[in-house]
Amino acid sequence: MNREIYKLSFSAFFADLGYQGLIALFPILIVVHYAAPVYYYGLLEALNYGVGSLVGFVGGMAADRWGRRKVALIGNSMILLMSFSALPYSLPLSAALFIGGWWMRNFRTPARRAMLTEVATGQELKRALGLLHSLDVGGGTASVILLSYLLYIQLKLSEVFLSTAIFFFLSTFILFTSTSGKKSSNVRMKNKLKLSTLGLTAGLFGLSTYSFGFPVLTLFQASKSEPLSILSYAVFLLSSALVGVTVSRVSFSEVKILALMGYGLASLGNIIIGTLPHVGFVFLGSAILGASTGVVETMEPFLVTKFASQESMGTSMGLLSLGRSLGLLSANAMMGFLYYFSPFYAYLYAFFASISAALIVLTLSN
Repeated sequence: MNREIYKLSFSAFFADLGYQGLIALFPILIVVHYAAPVYYYGLLEALNYGVGSLVGFVGGMAADRWGRRKVALIGNSMILLMSFSALPYSLPLSAALFIGGWWMRNFRTPARRAMLTEVATGQELKRALGLLHSLDVGGGTASVILLSYLLYIQLKLSEVFLSTAIFFFLSTFILFTSTSGKKSSNVRMKNKLKLSTLGLTAGLFGLSTYSFGFPVLTLFQASKSEPLSILSYAVFLLSSALVGVTVSRVSFSEVKILALMGYGLASLGNIIIGTLPHVGFVFLGSAILGASTGVVETMEPFLVTKFASQESMGTSMGLLSLGRSLGLLSANAMMGFLYYFSPFYAYLYAFFASISAALIVLTLSN
């Protein structure tokens, strides 16, 4: 694989080294430190992912028209807002800074994926997507472990958040050195029906997926330990990275792998956490959910590249983000509402939703 692939992948590594640990800390910030109810956190995450879906779609279209490199750099540099979200001592302002940074992450993601398709094709592209995802998630795993340690040594939460800023600077600098990211002069989408179907199935998976803050809260309720709670997210990310690399080298039907190992596995992880909310089982369920995500994050973008033209790649990747995030909007709102009454009801909903997504994808593939 060429140098451009490694530049894009290591830019992703440092970005995730910055924000993934903050994702795990966000429910602690909202529910524990601000003492807000769980359904409030669910609504914030619904807003986070819901509007974020539109931002991602707009970012994809902007990337094809204004230049993928330019859009990726603007979005990547603004993720830094998340590092300041524990400073204001104001719940609305903290939420606004965190969500604003996350929206900019969504804005740059389709552009960065489209940049990767310029420098790799075919099976090399599948391996490149696997590498991107593994370094992406590997950085996230390191982020969670690092922030868990900073909490363990009793650093202030605001200082823990601020410590991530350096990683966003490094990520943007590496992305700046990339020479890929052209501007398309003739943006025309092909295979619109297939791409729309993939966006729909991504939305269906999104309906069964939710912010990992809910398992973090489940583990916190079982252990009463903030460092231990966010370590479950490290397990999730590590499992996701390992599985993402593995499936990127498999030549079996991508659609069946997506349905069975992606959407199907998610149902197992949900039912384990929902019925056995104890420390060991939450970690096991987290690993299974991570494996599911590793499959989805590798196979969905690869299937987009098989259907989309190079000229409309940014828009097509944005359509994928739109479908996923619209599902996540509903899932987070539903999870927050059901979790308020009983965590079991929330995870049971996610179990049935992921089973339904797997069955629908298998039916459509036939």
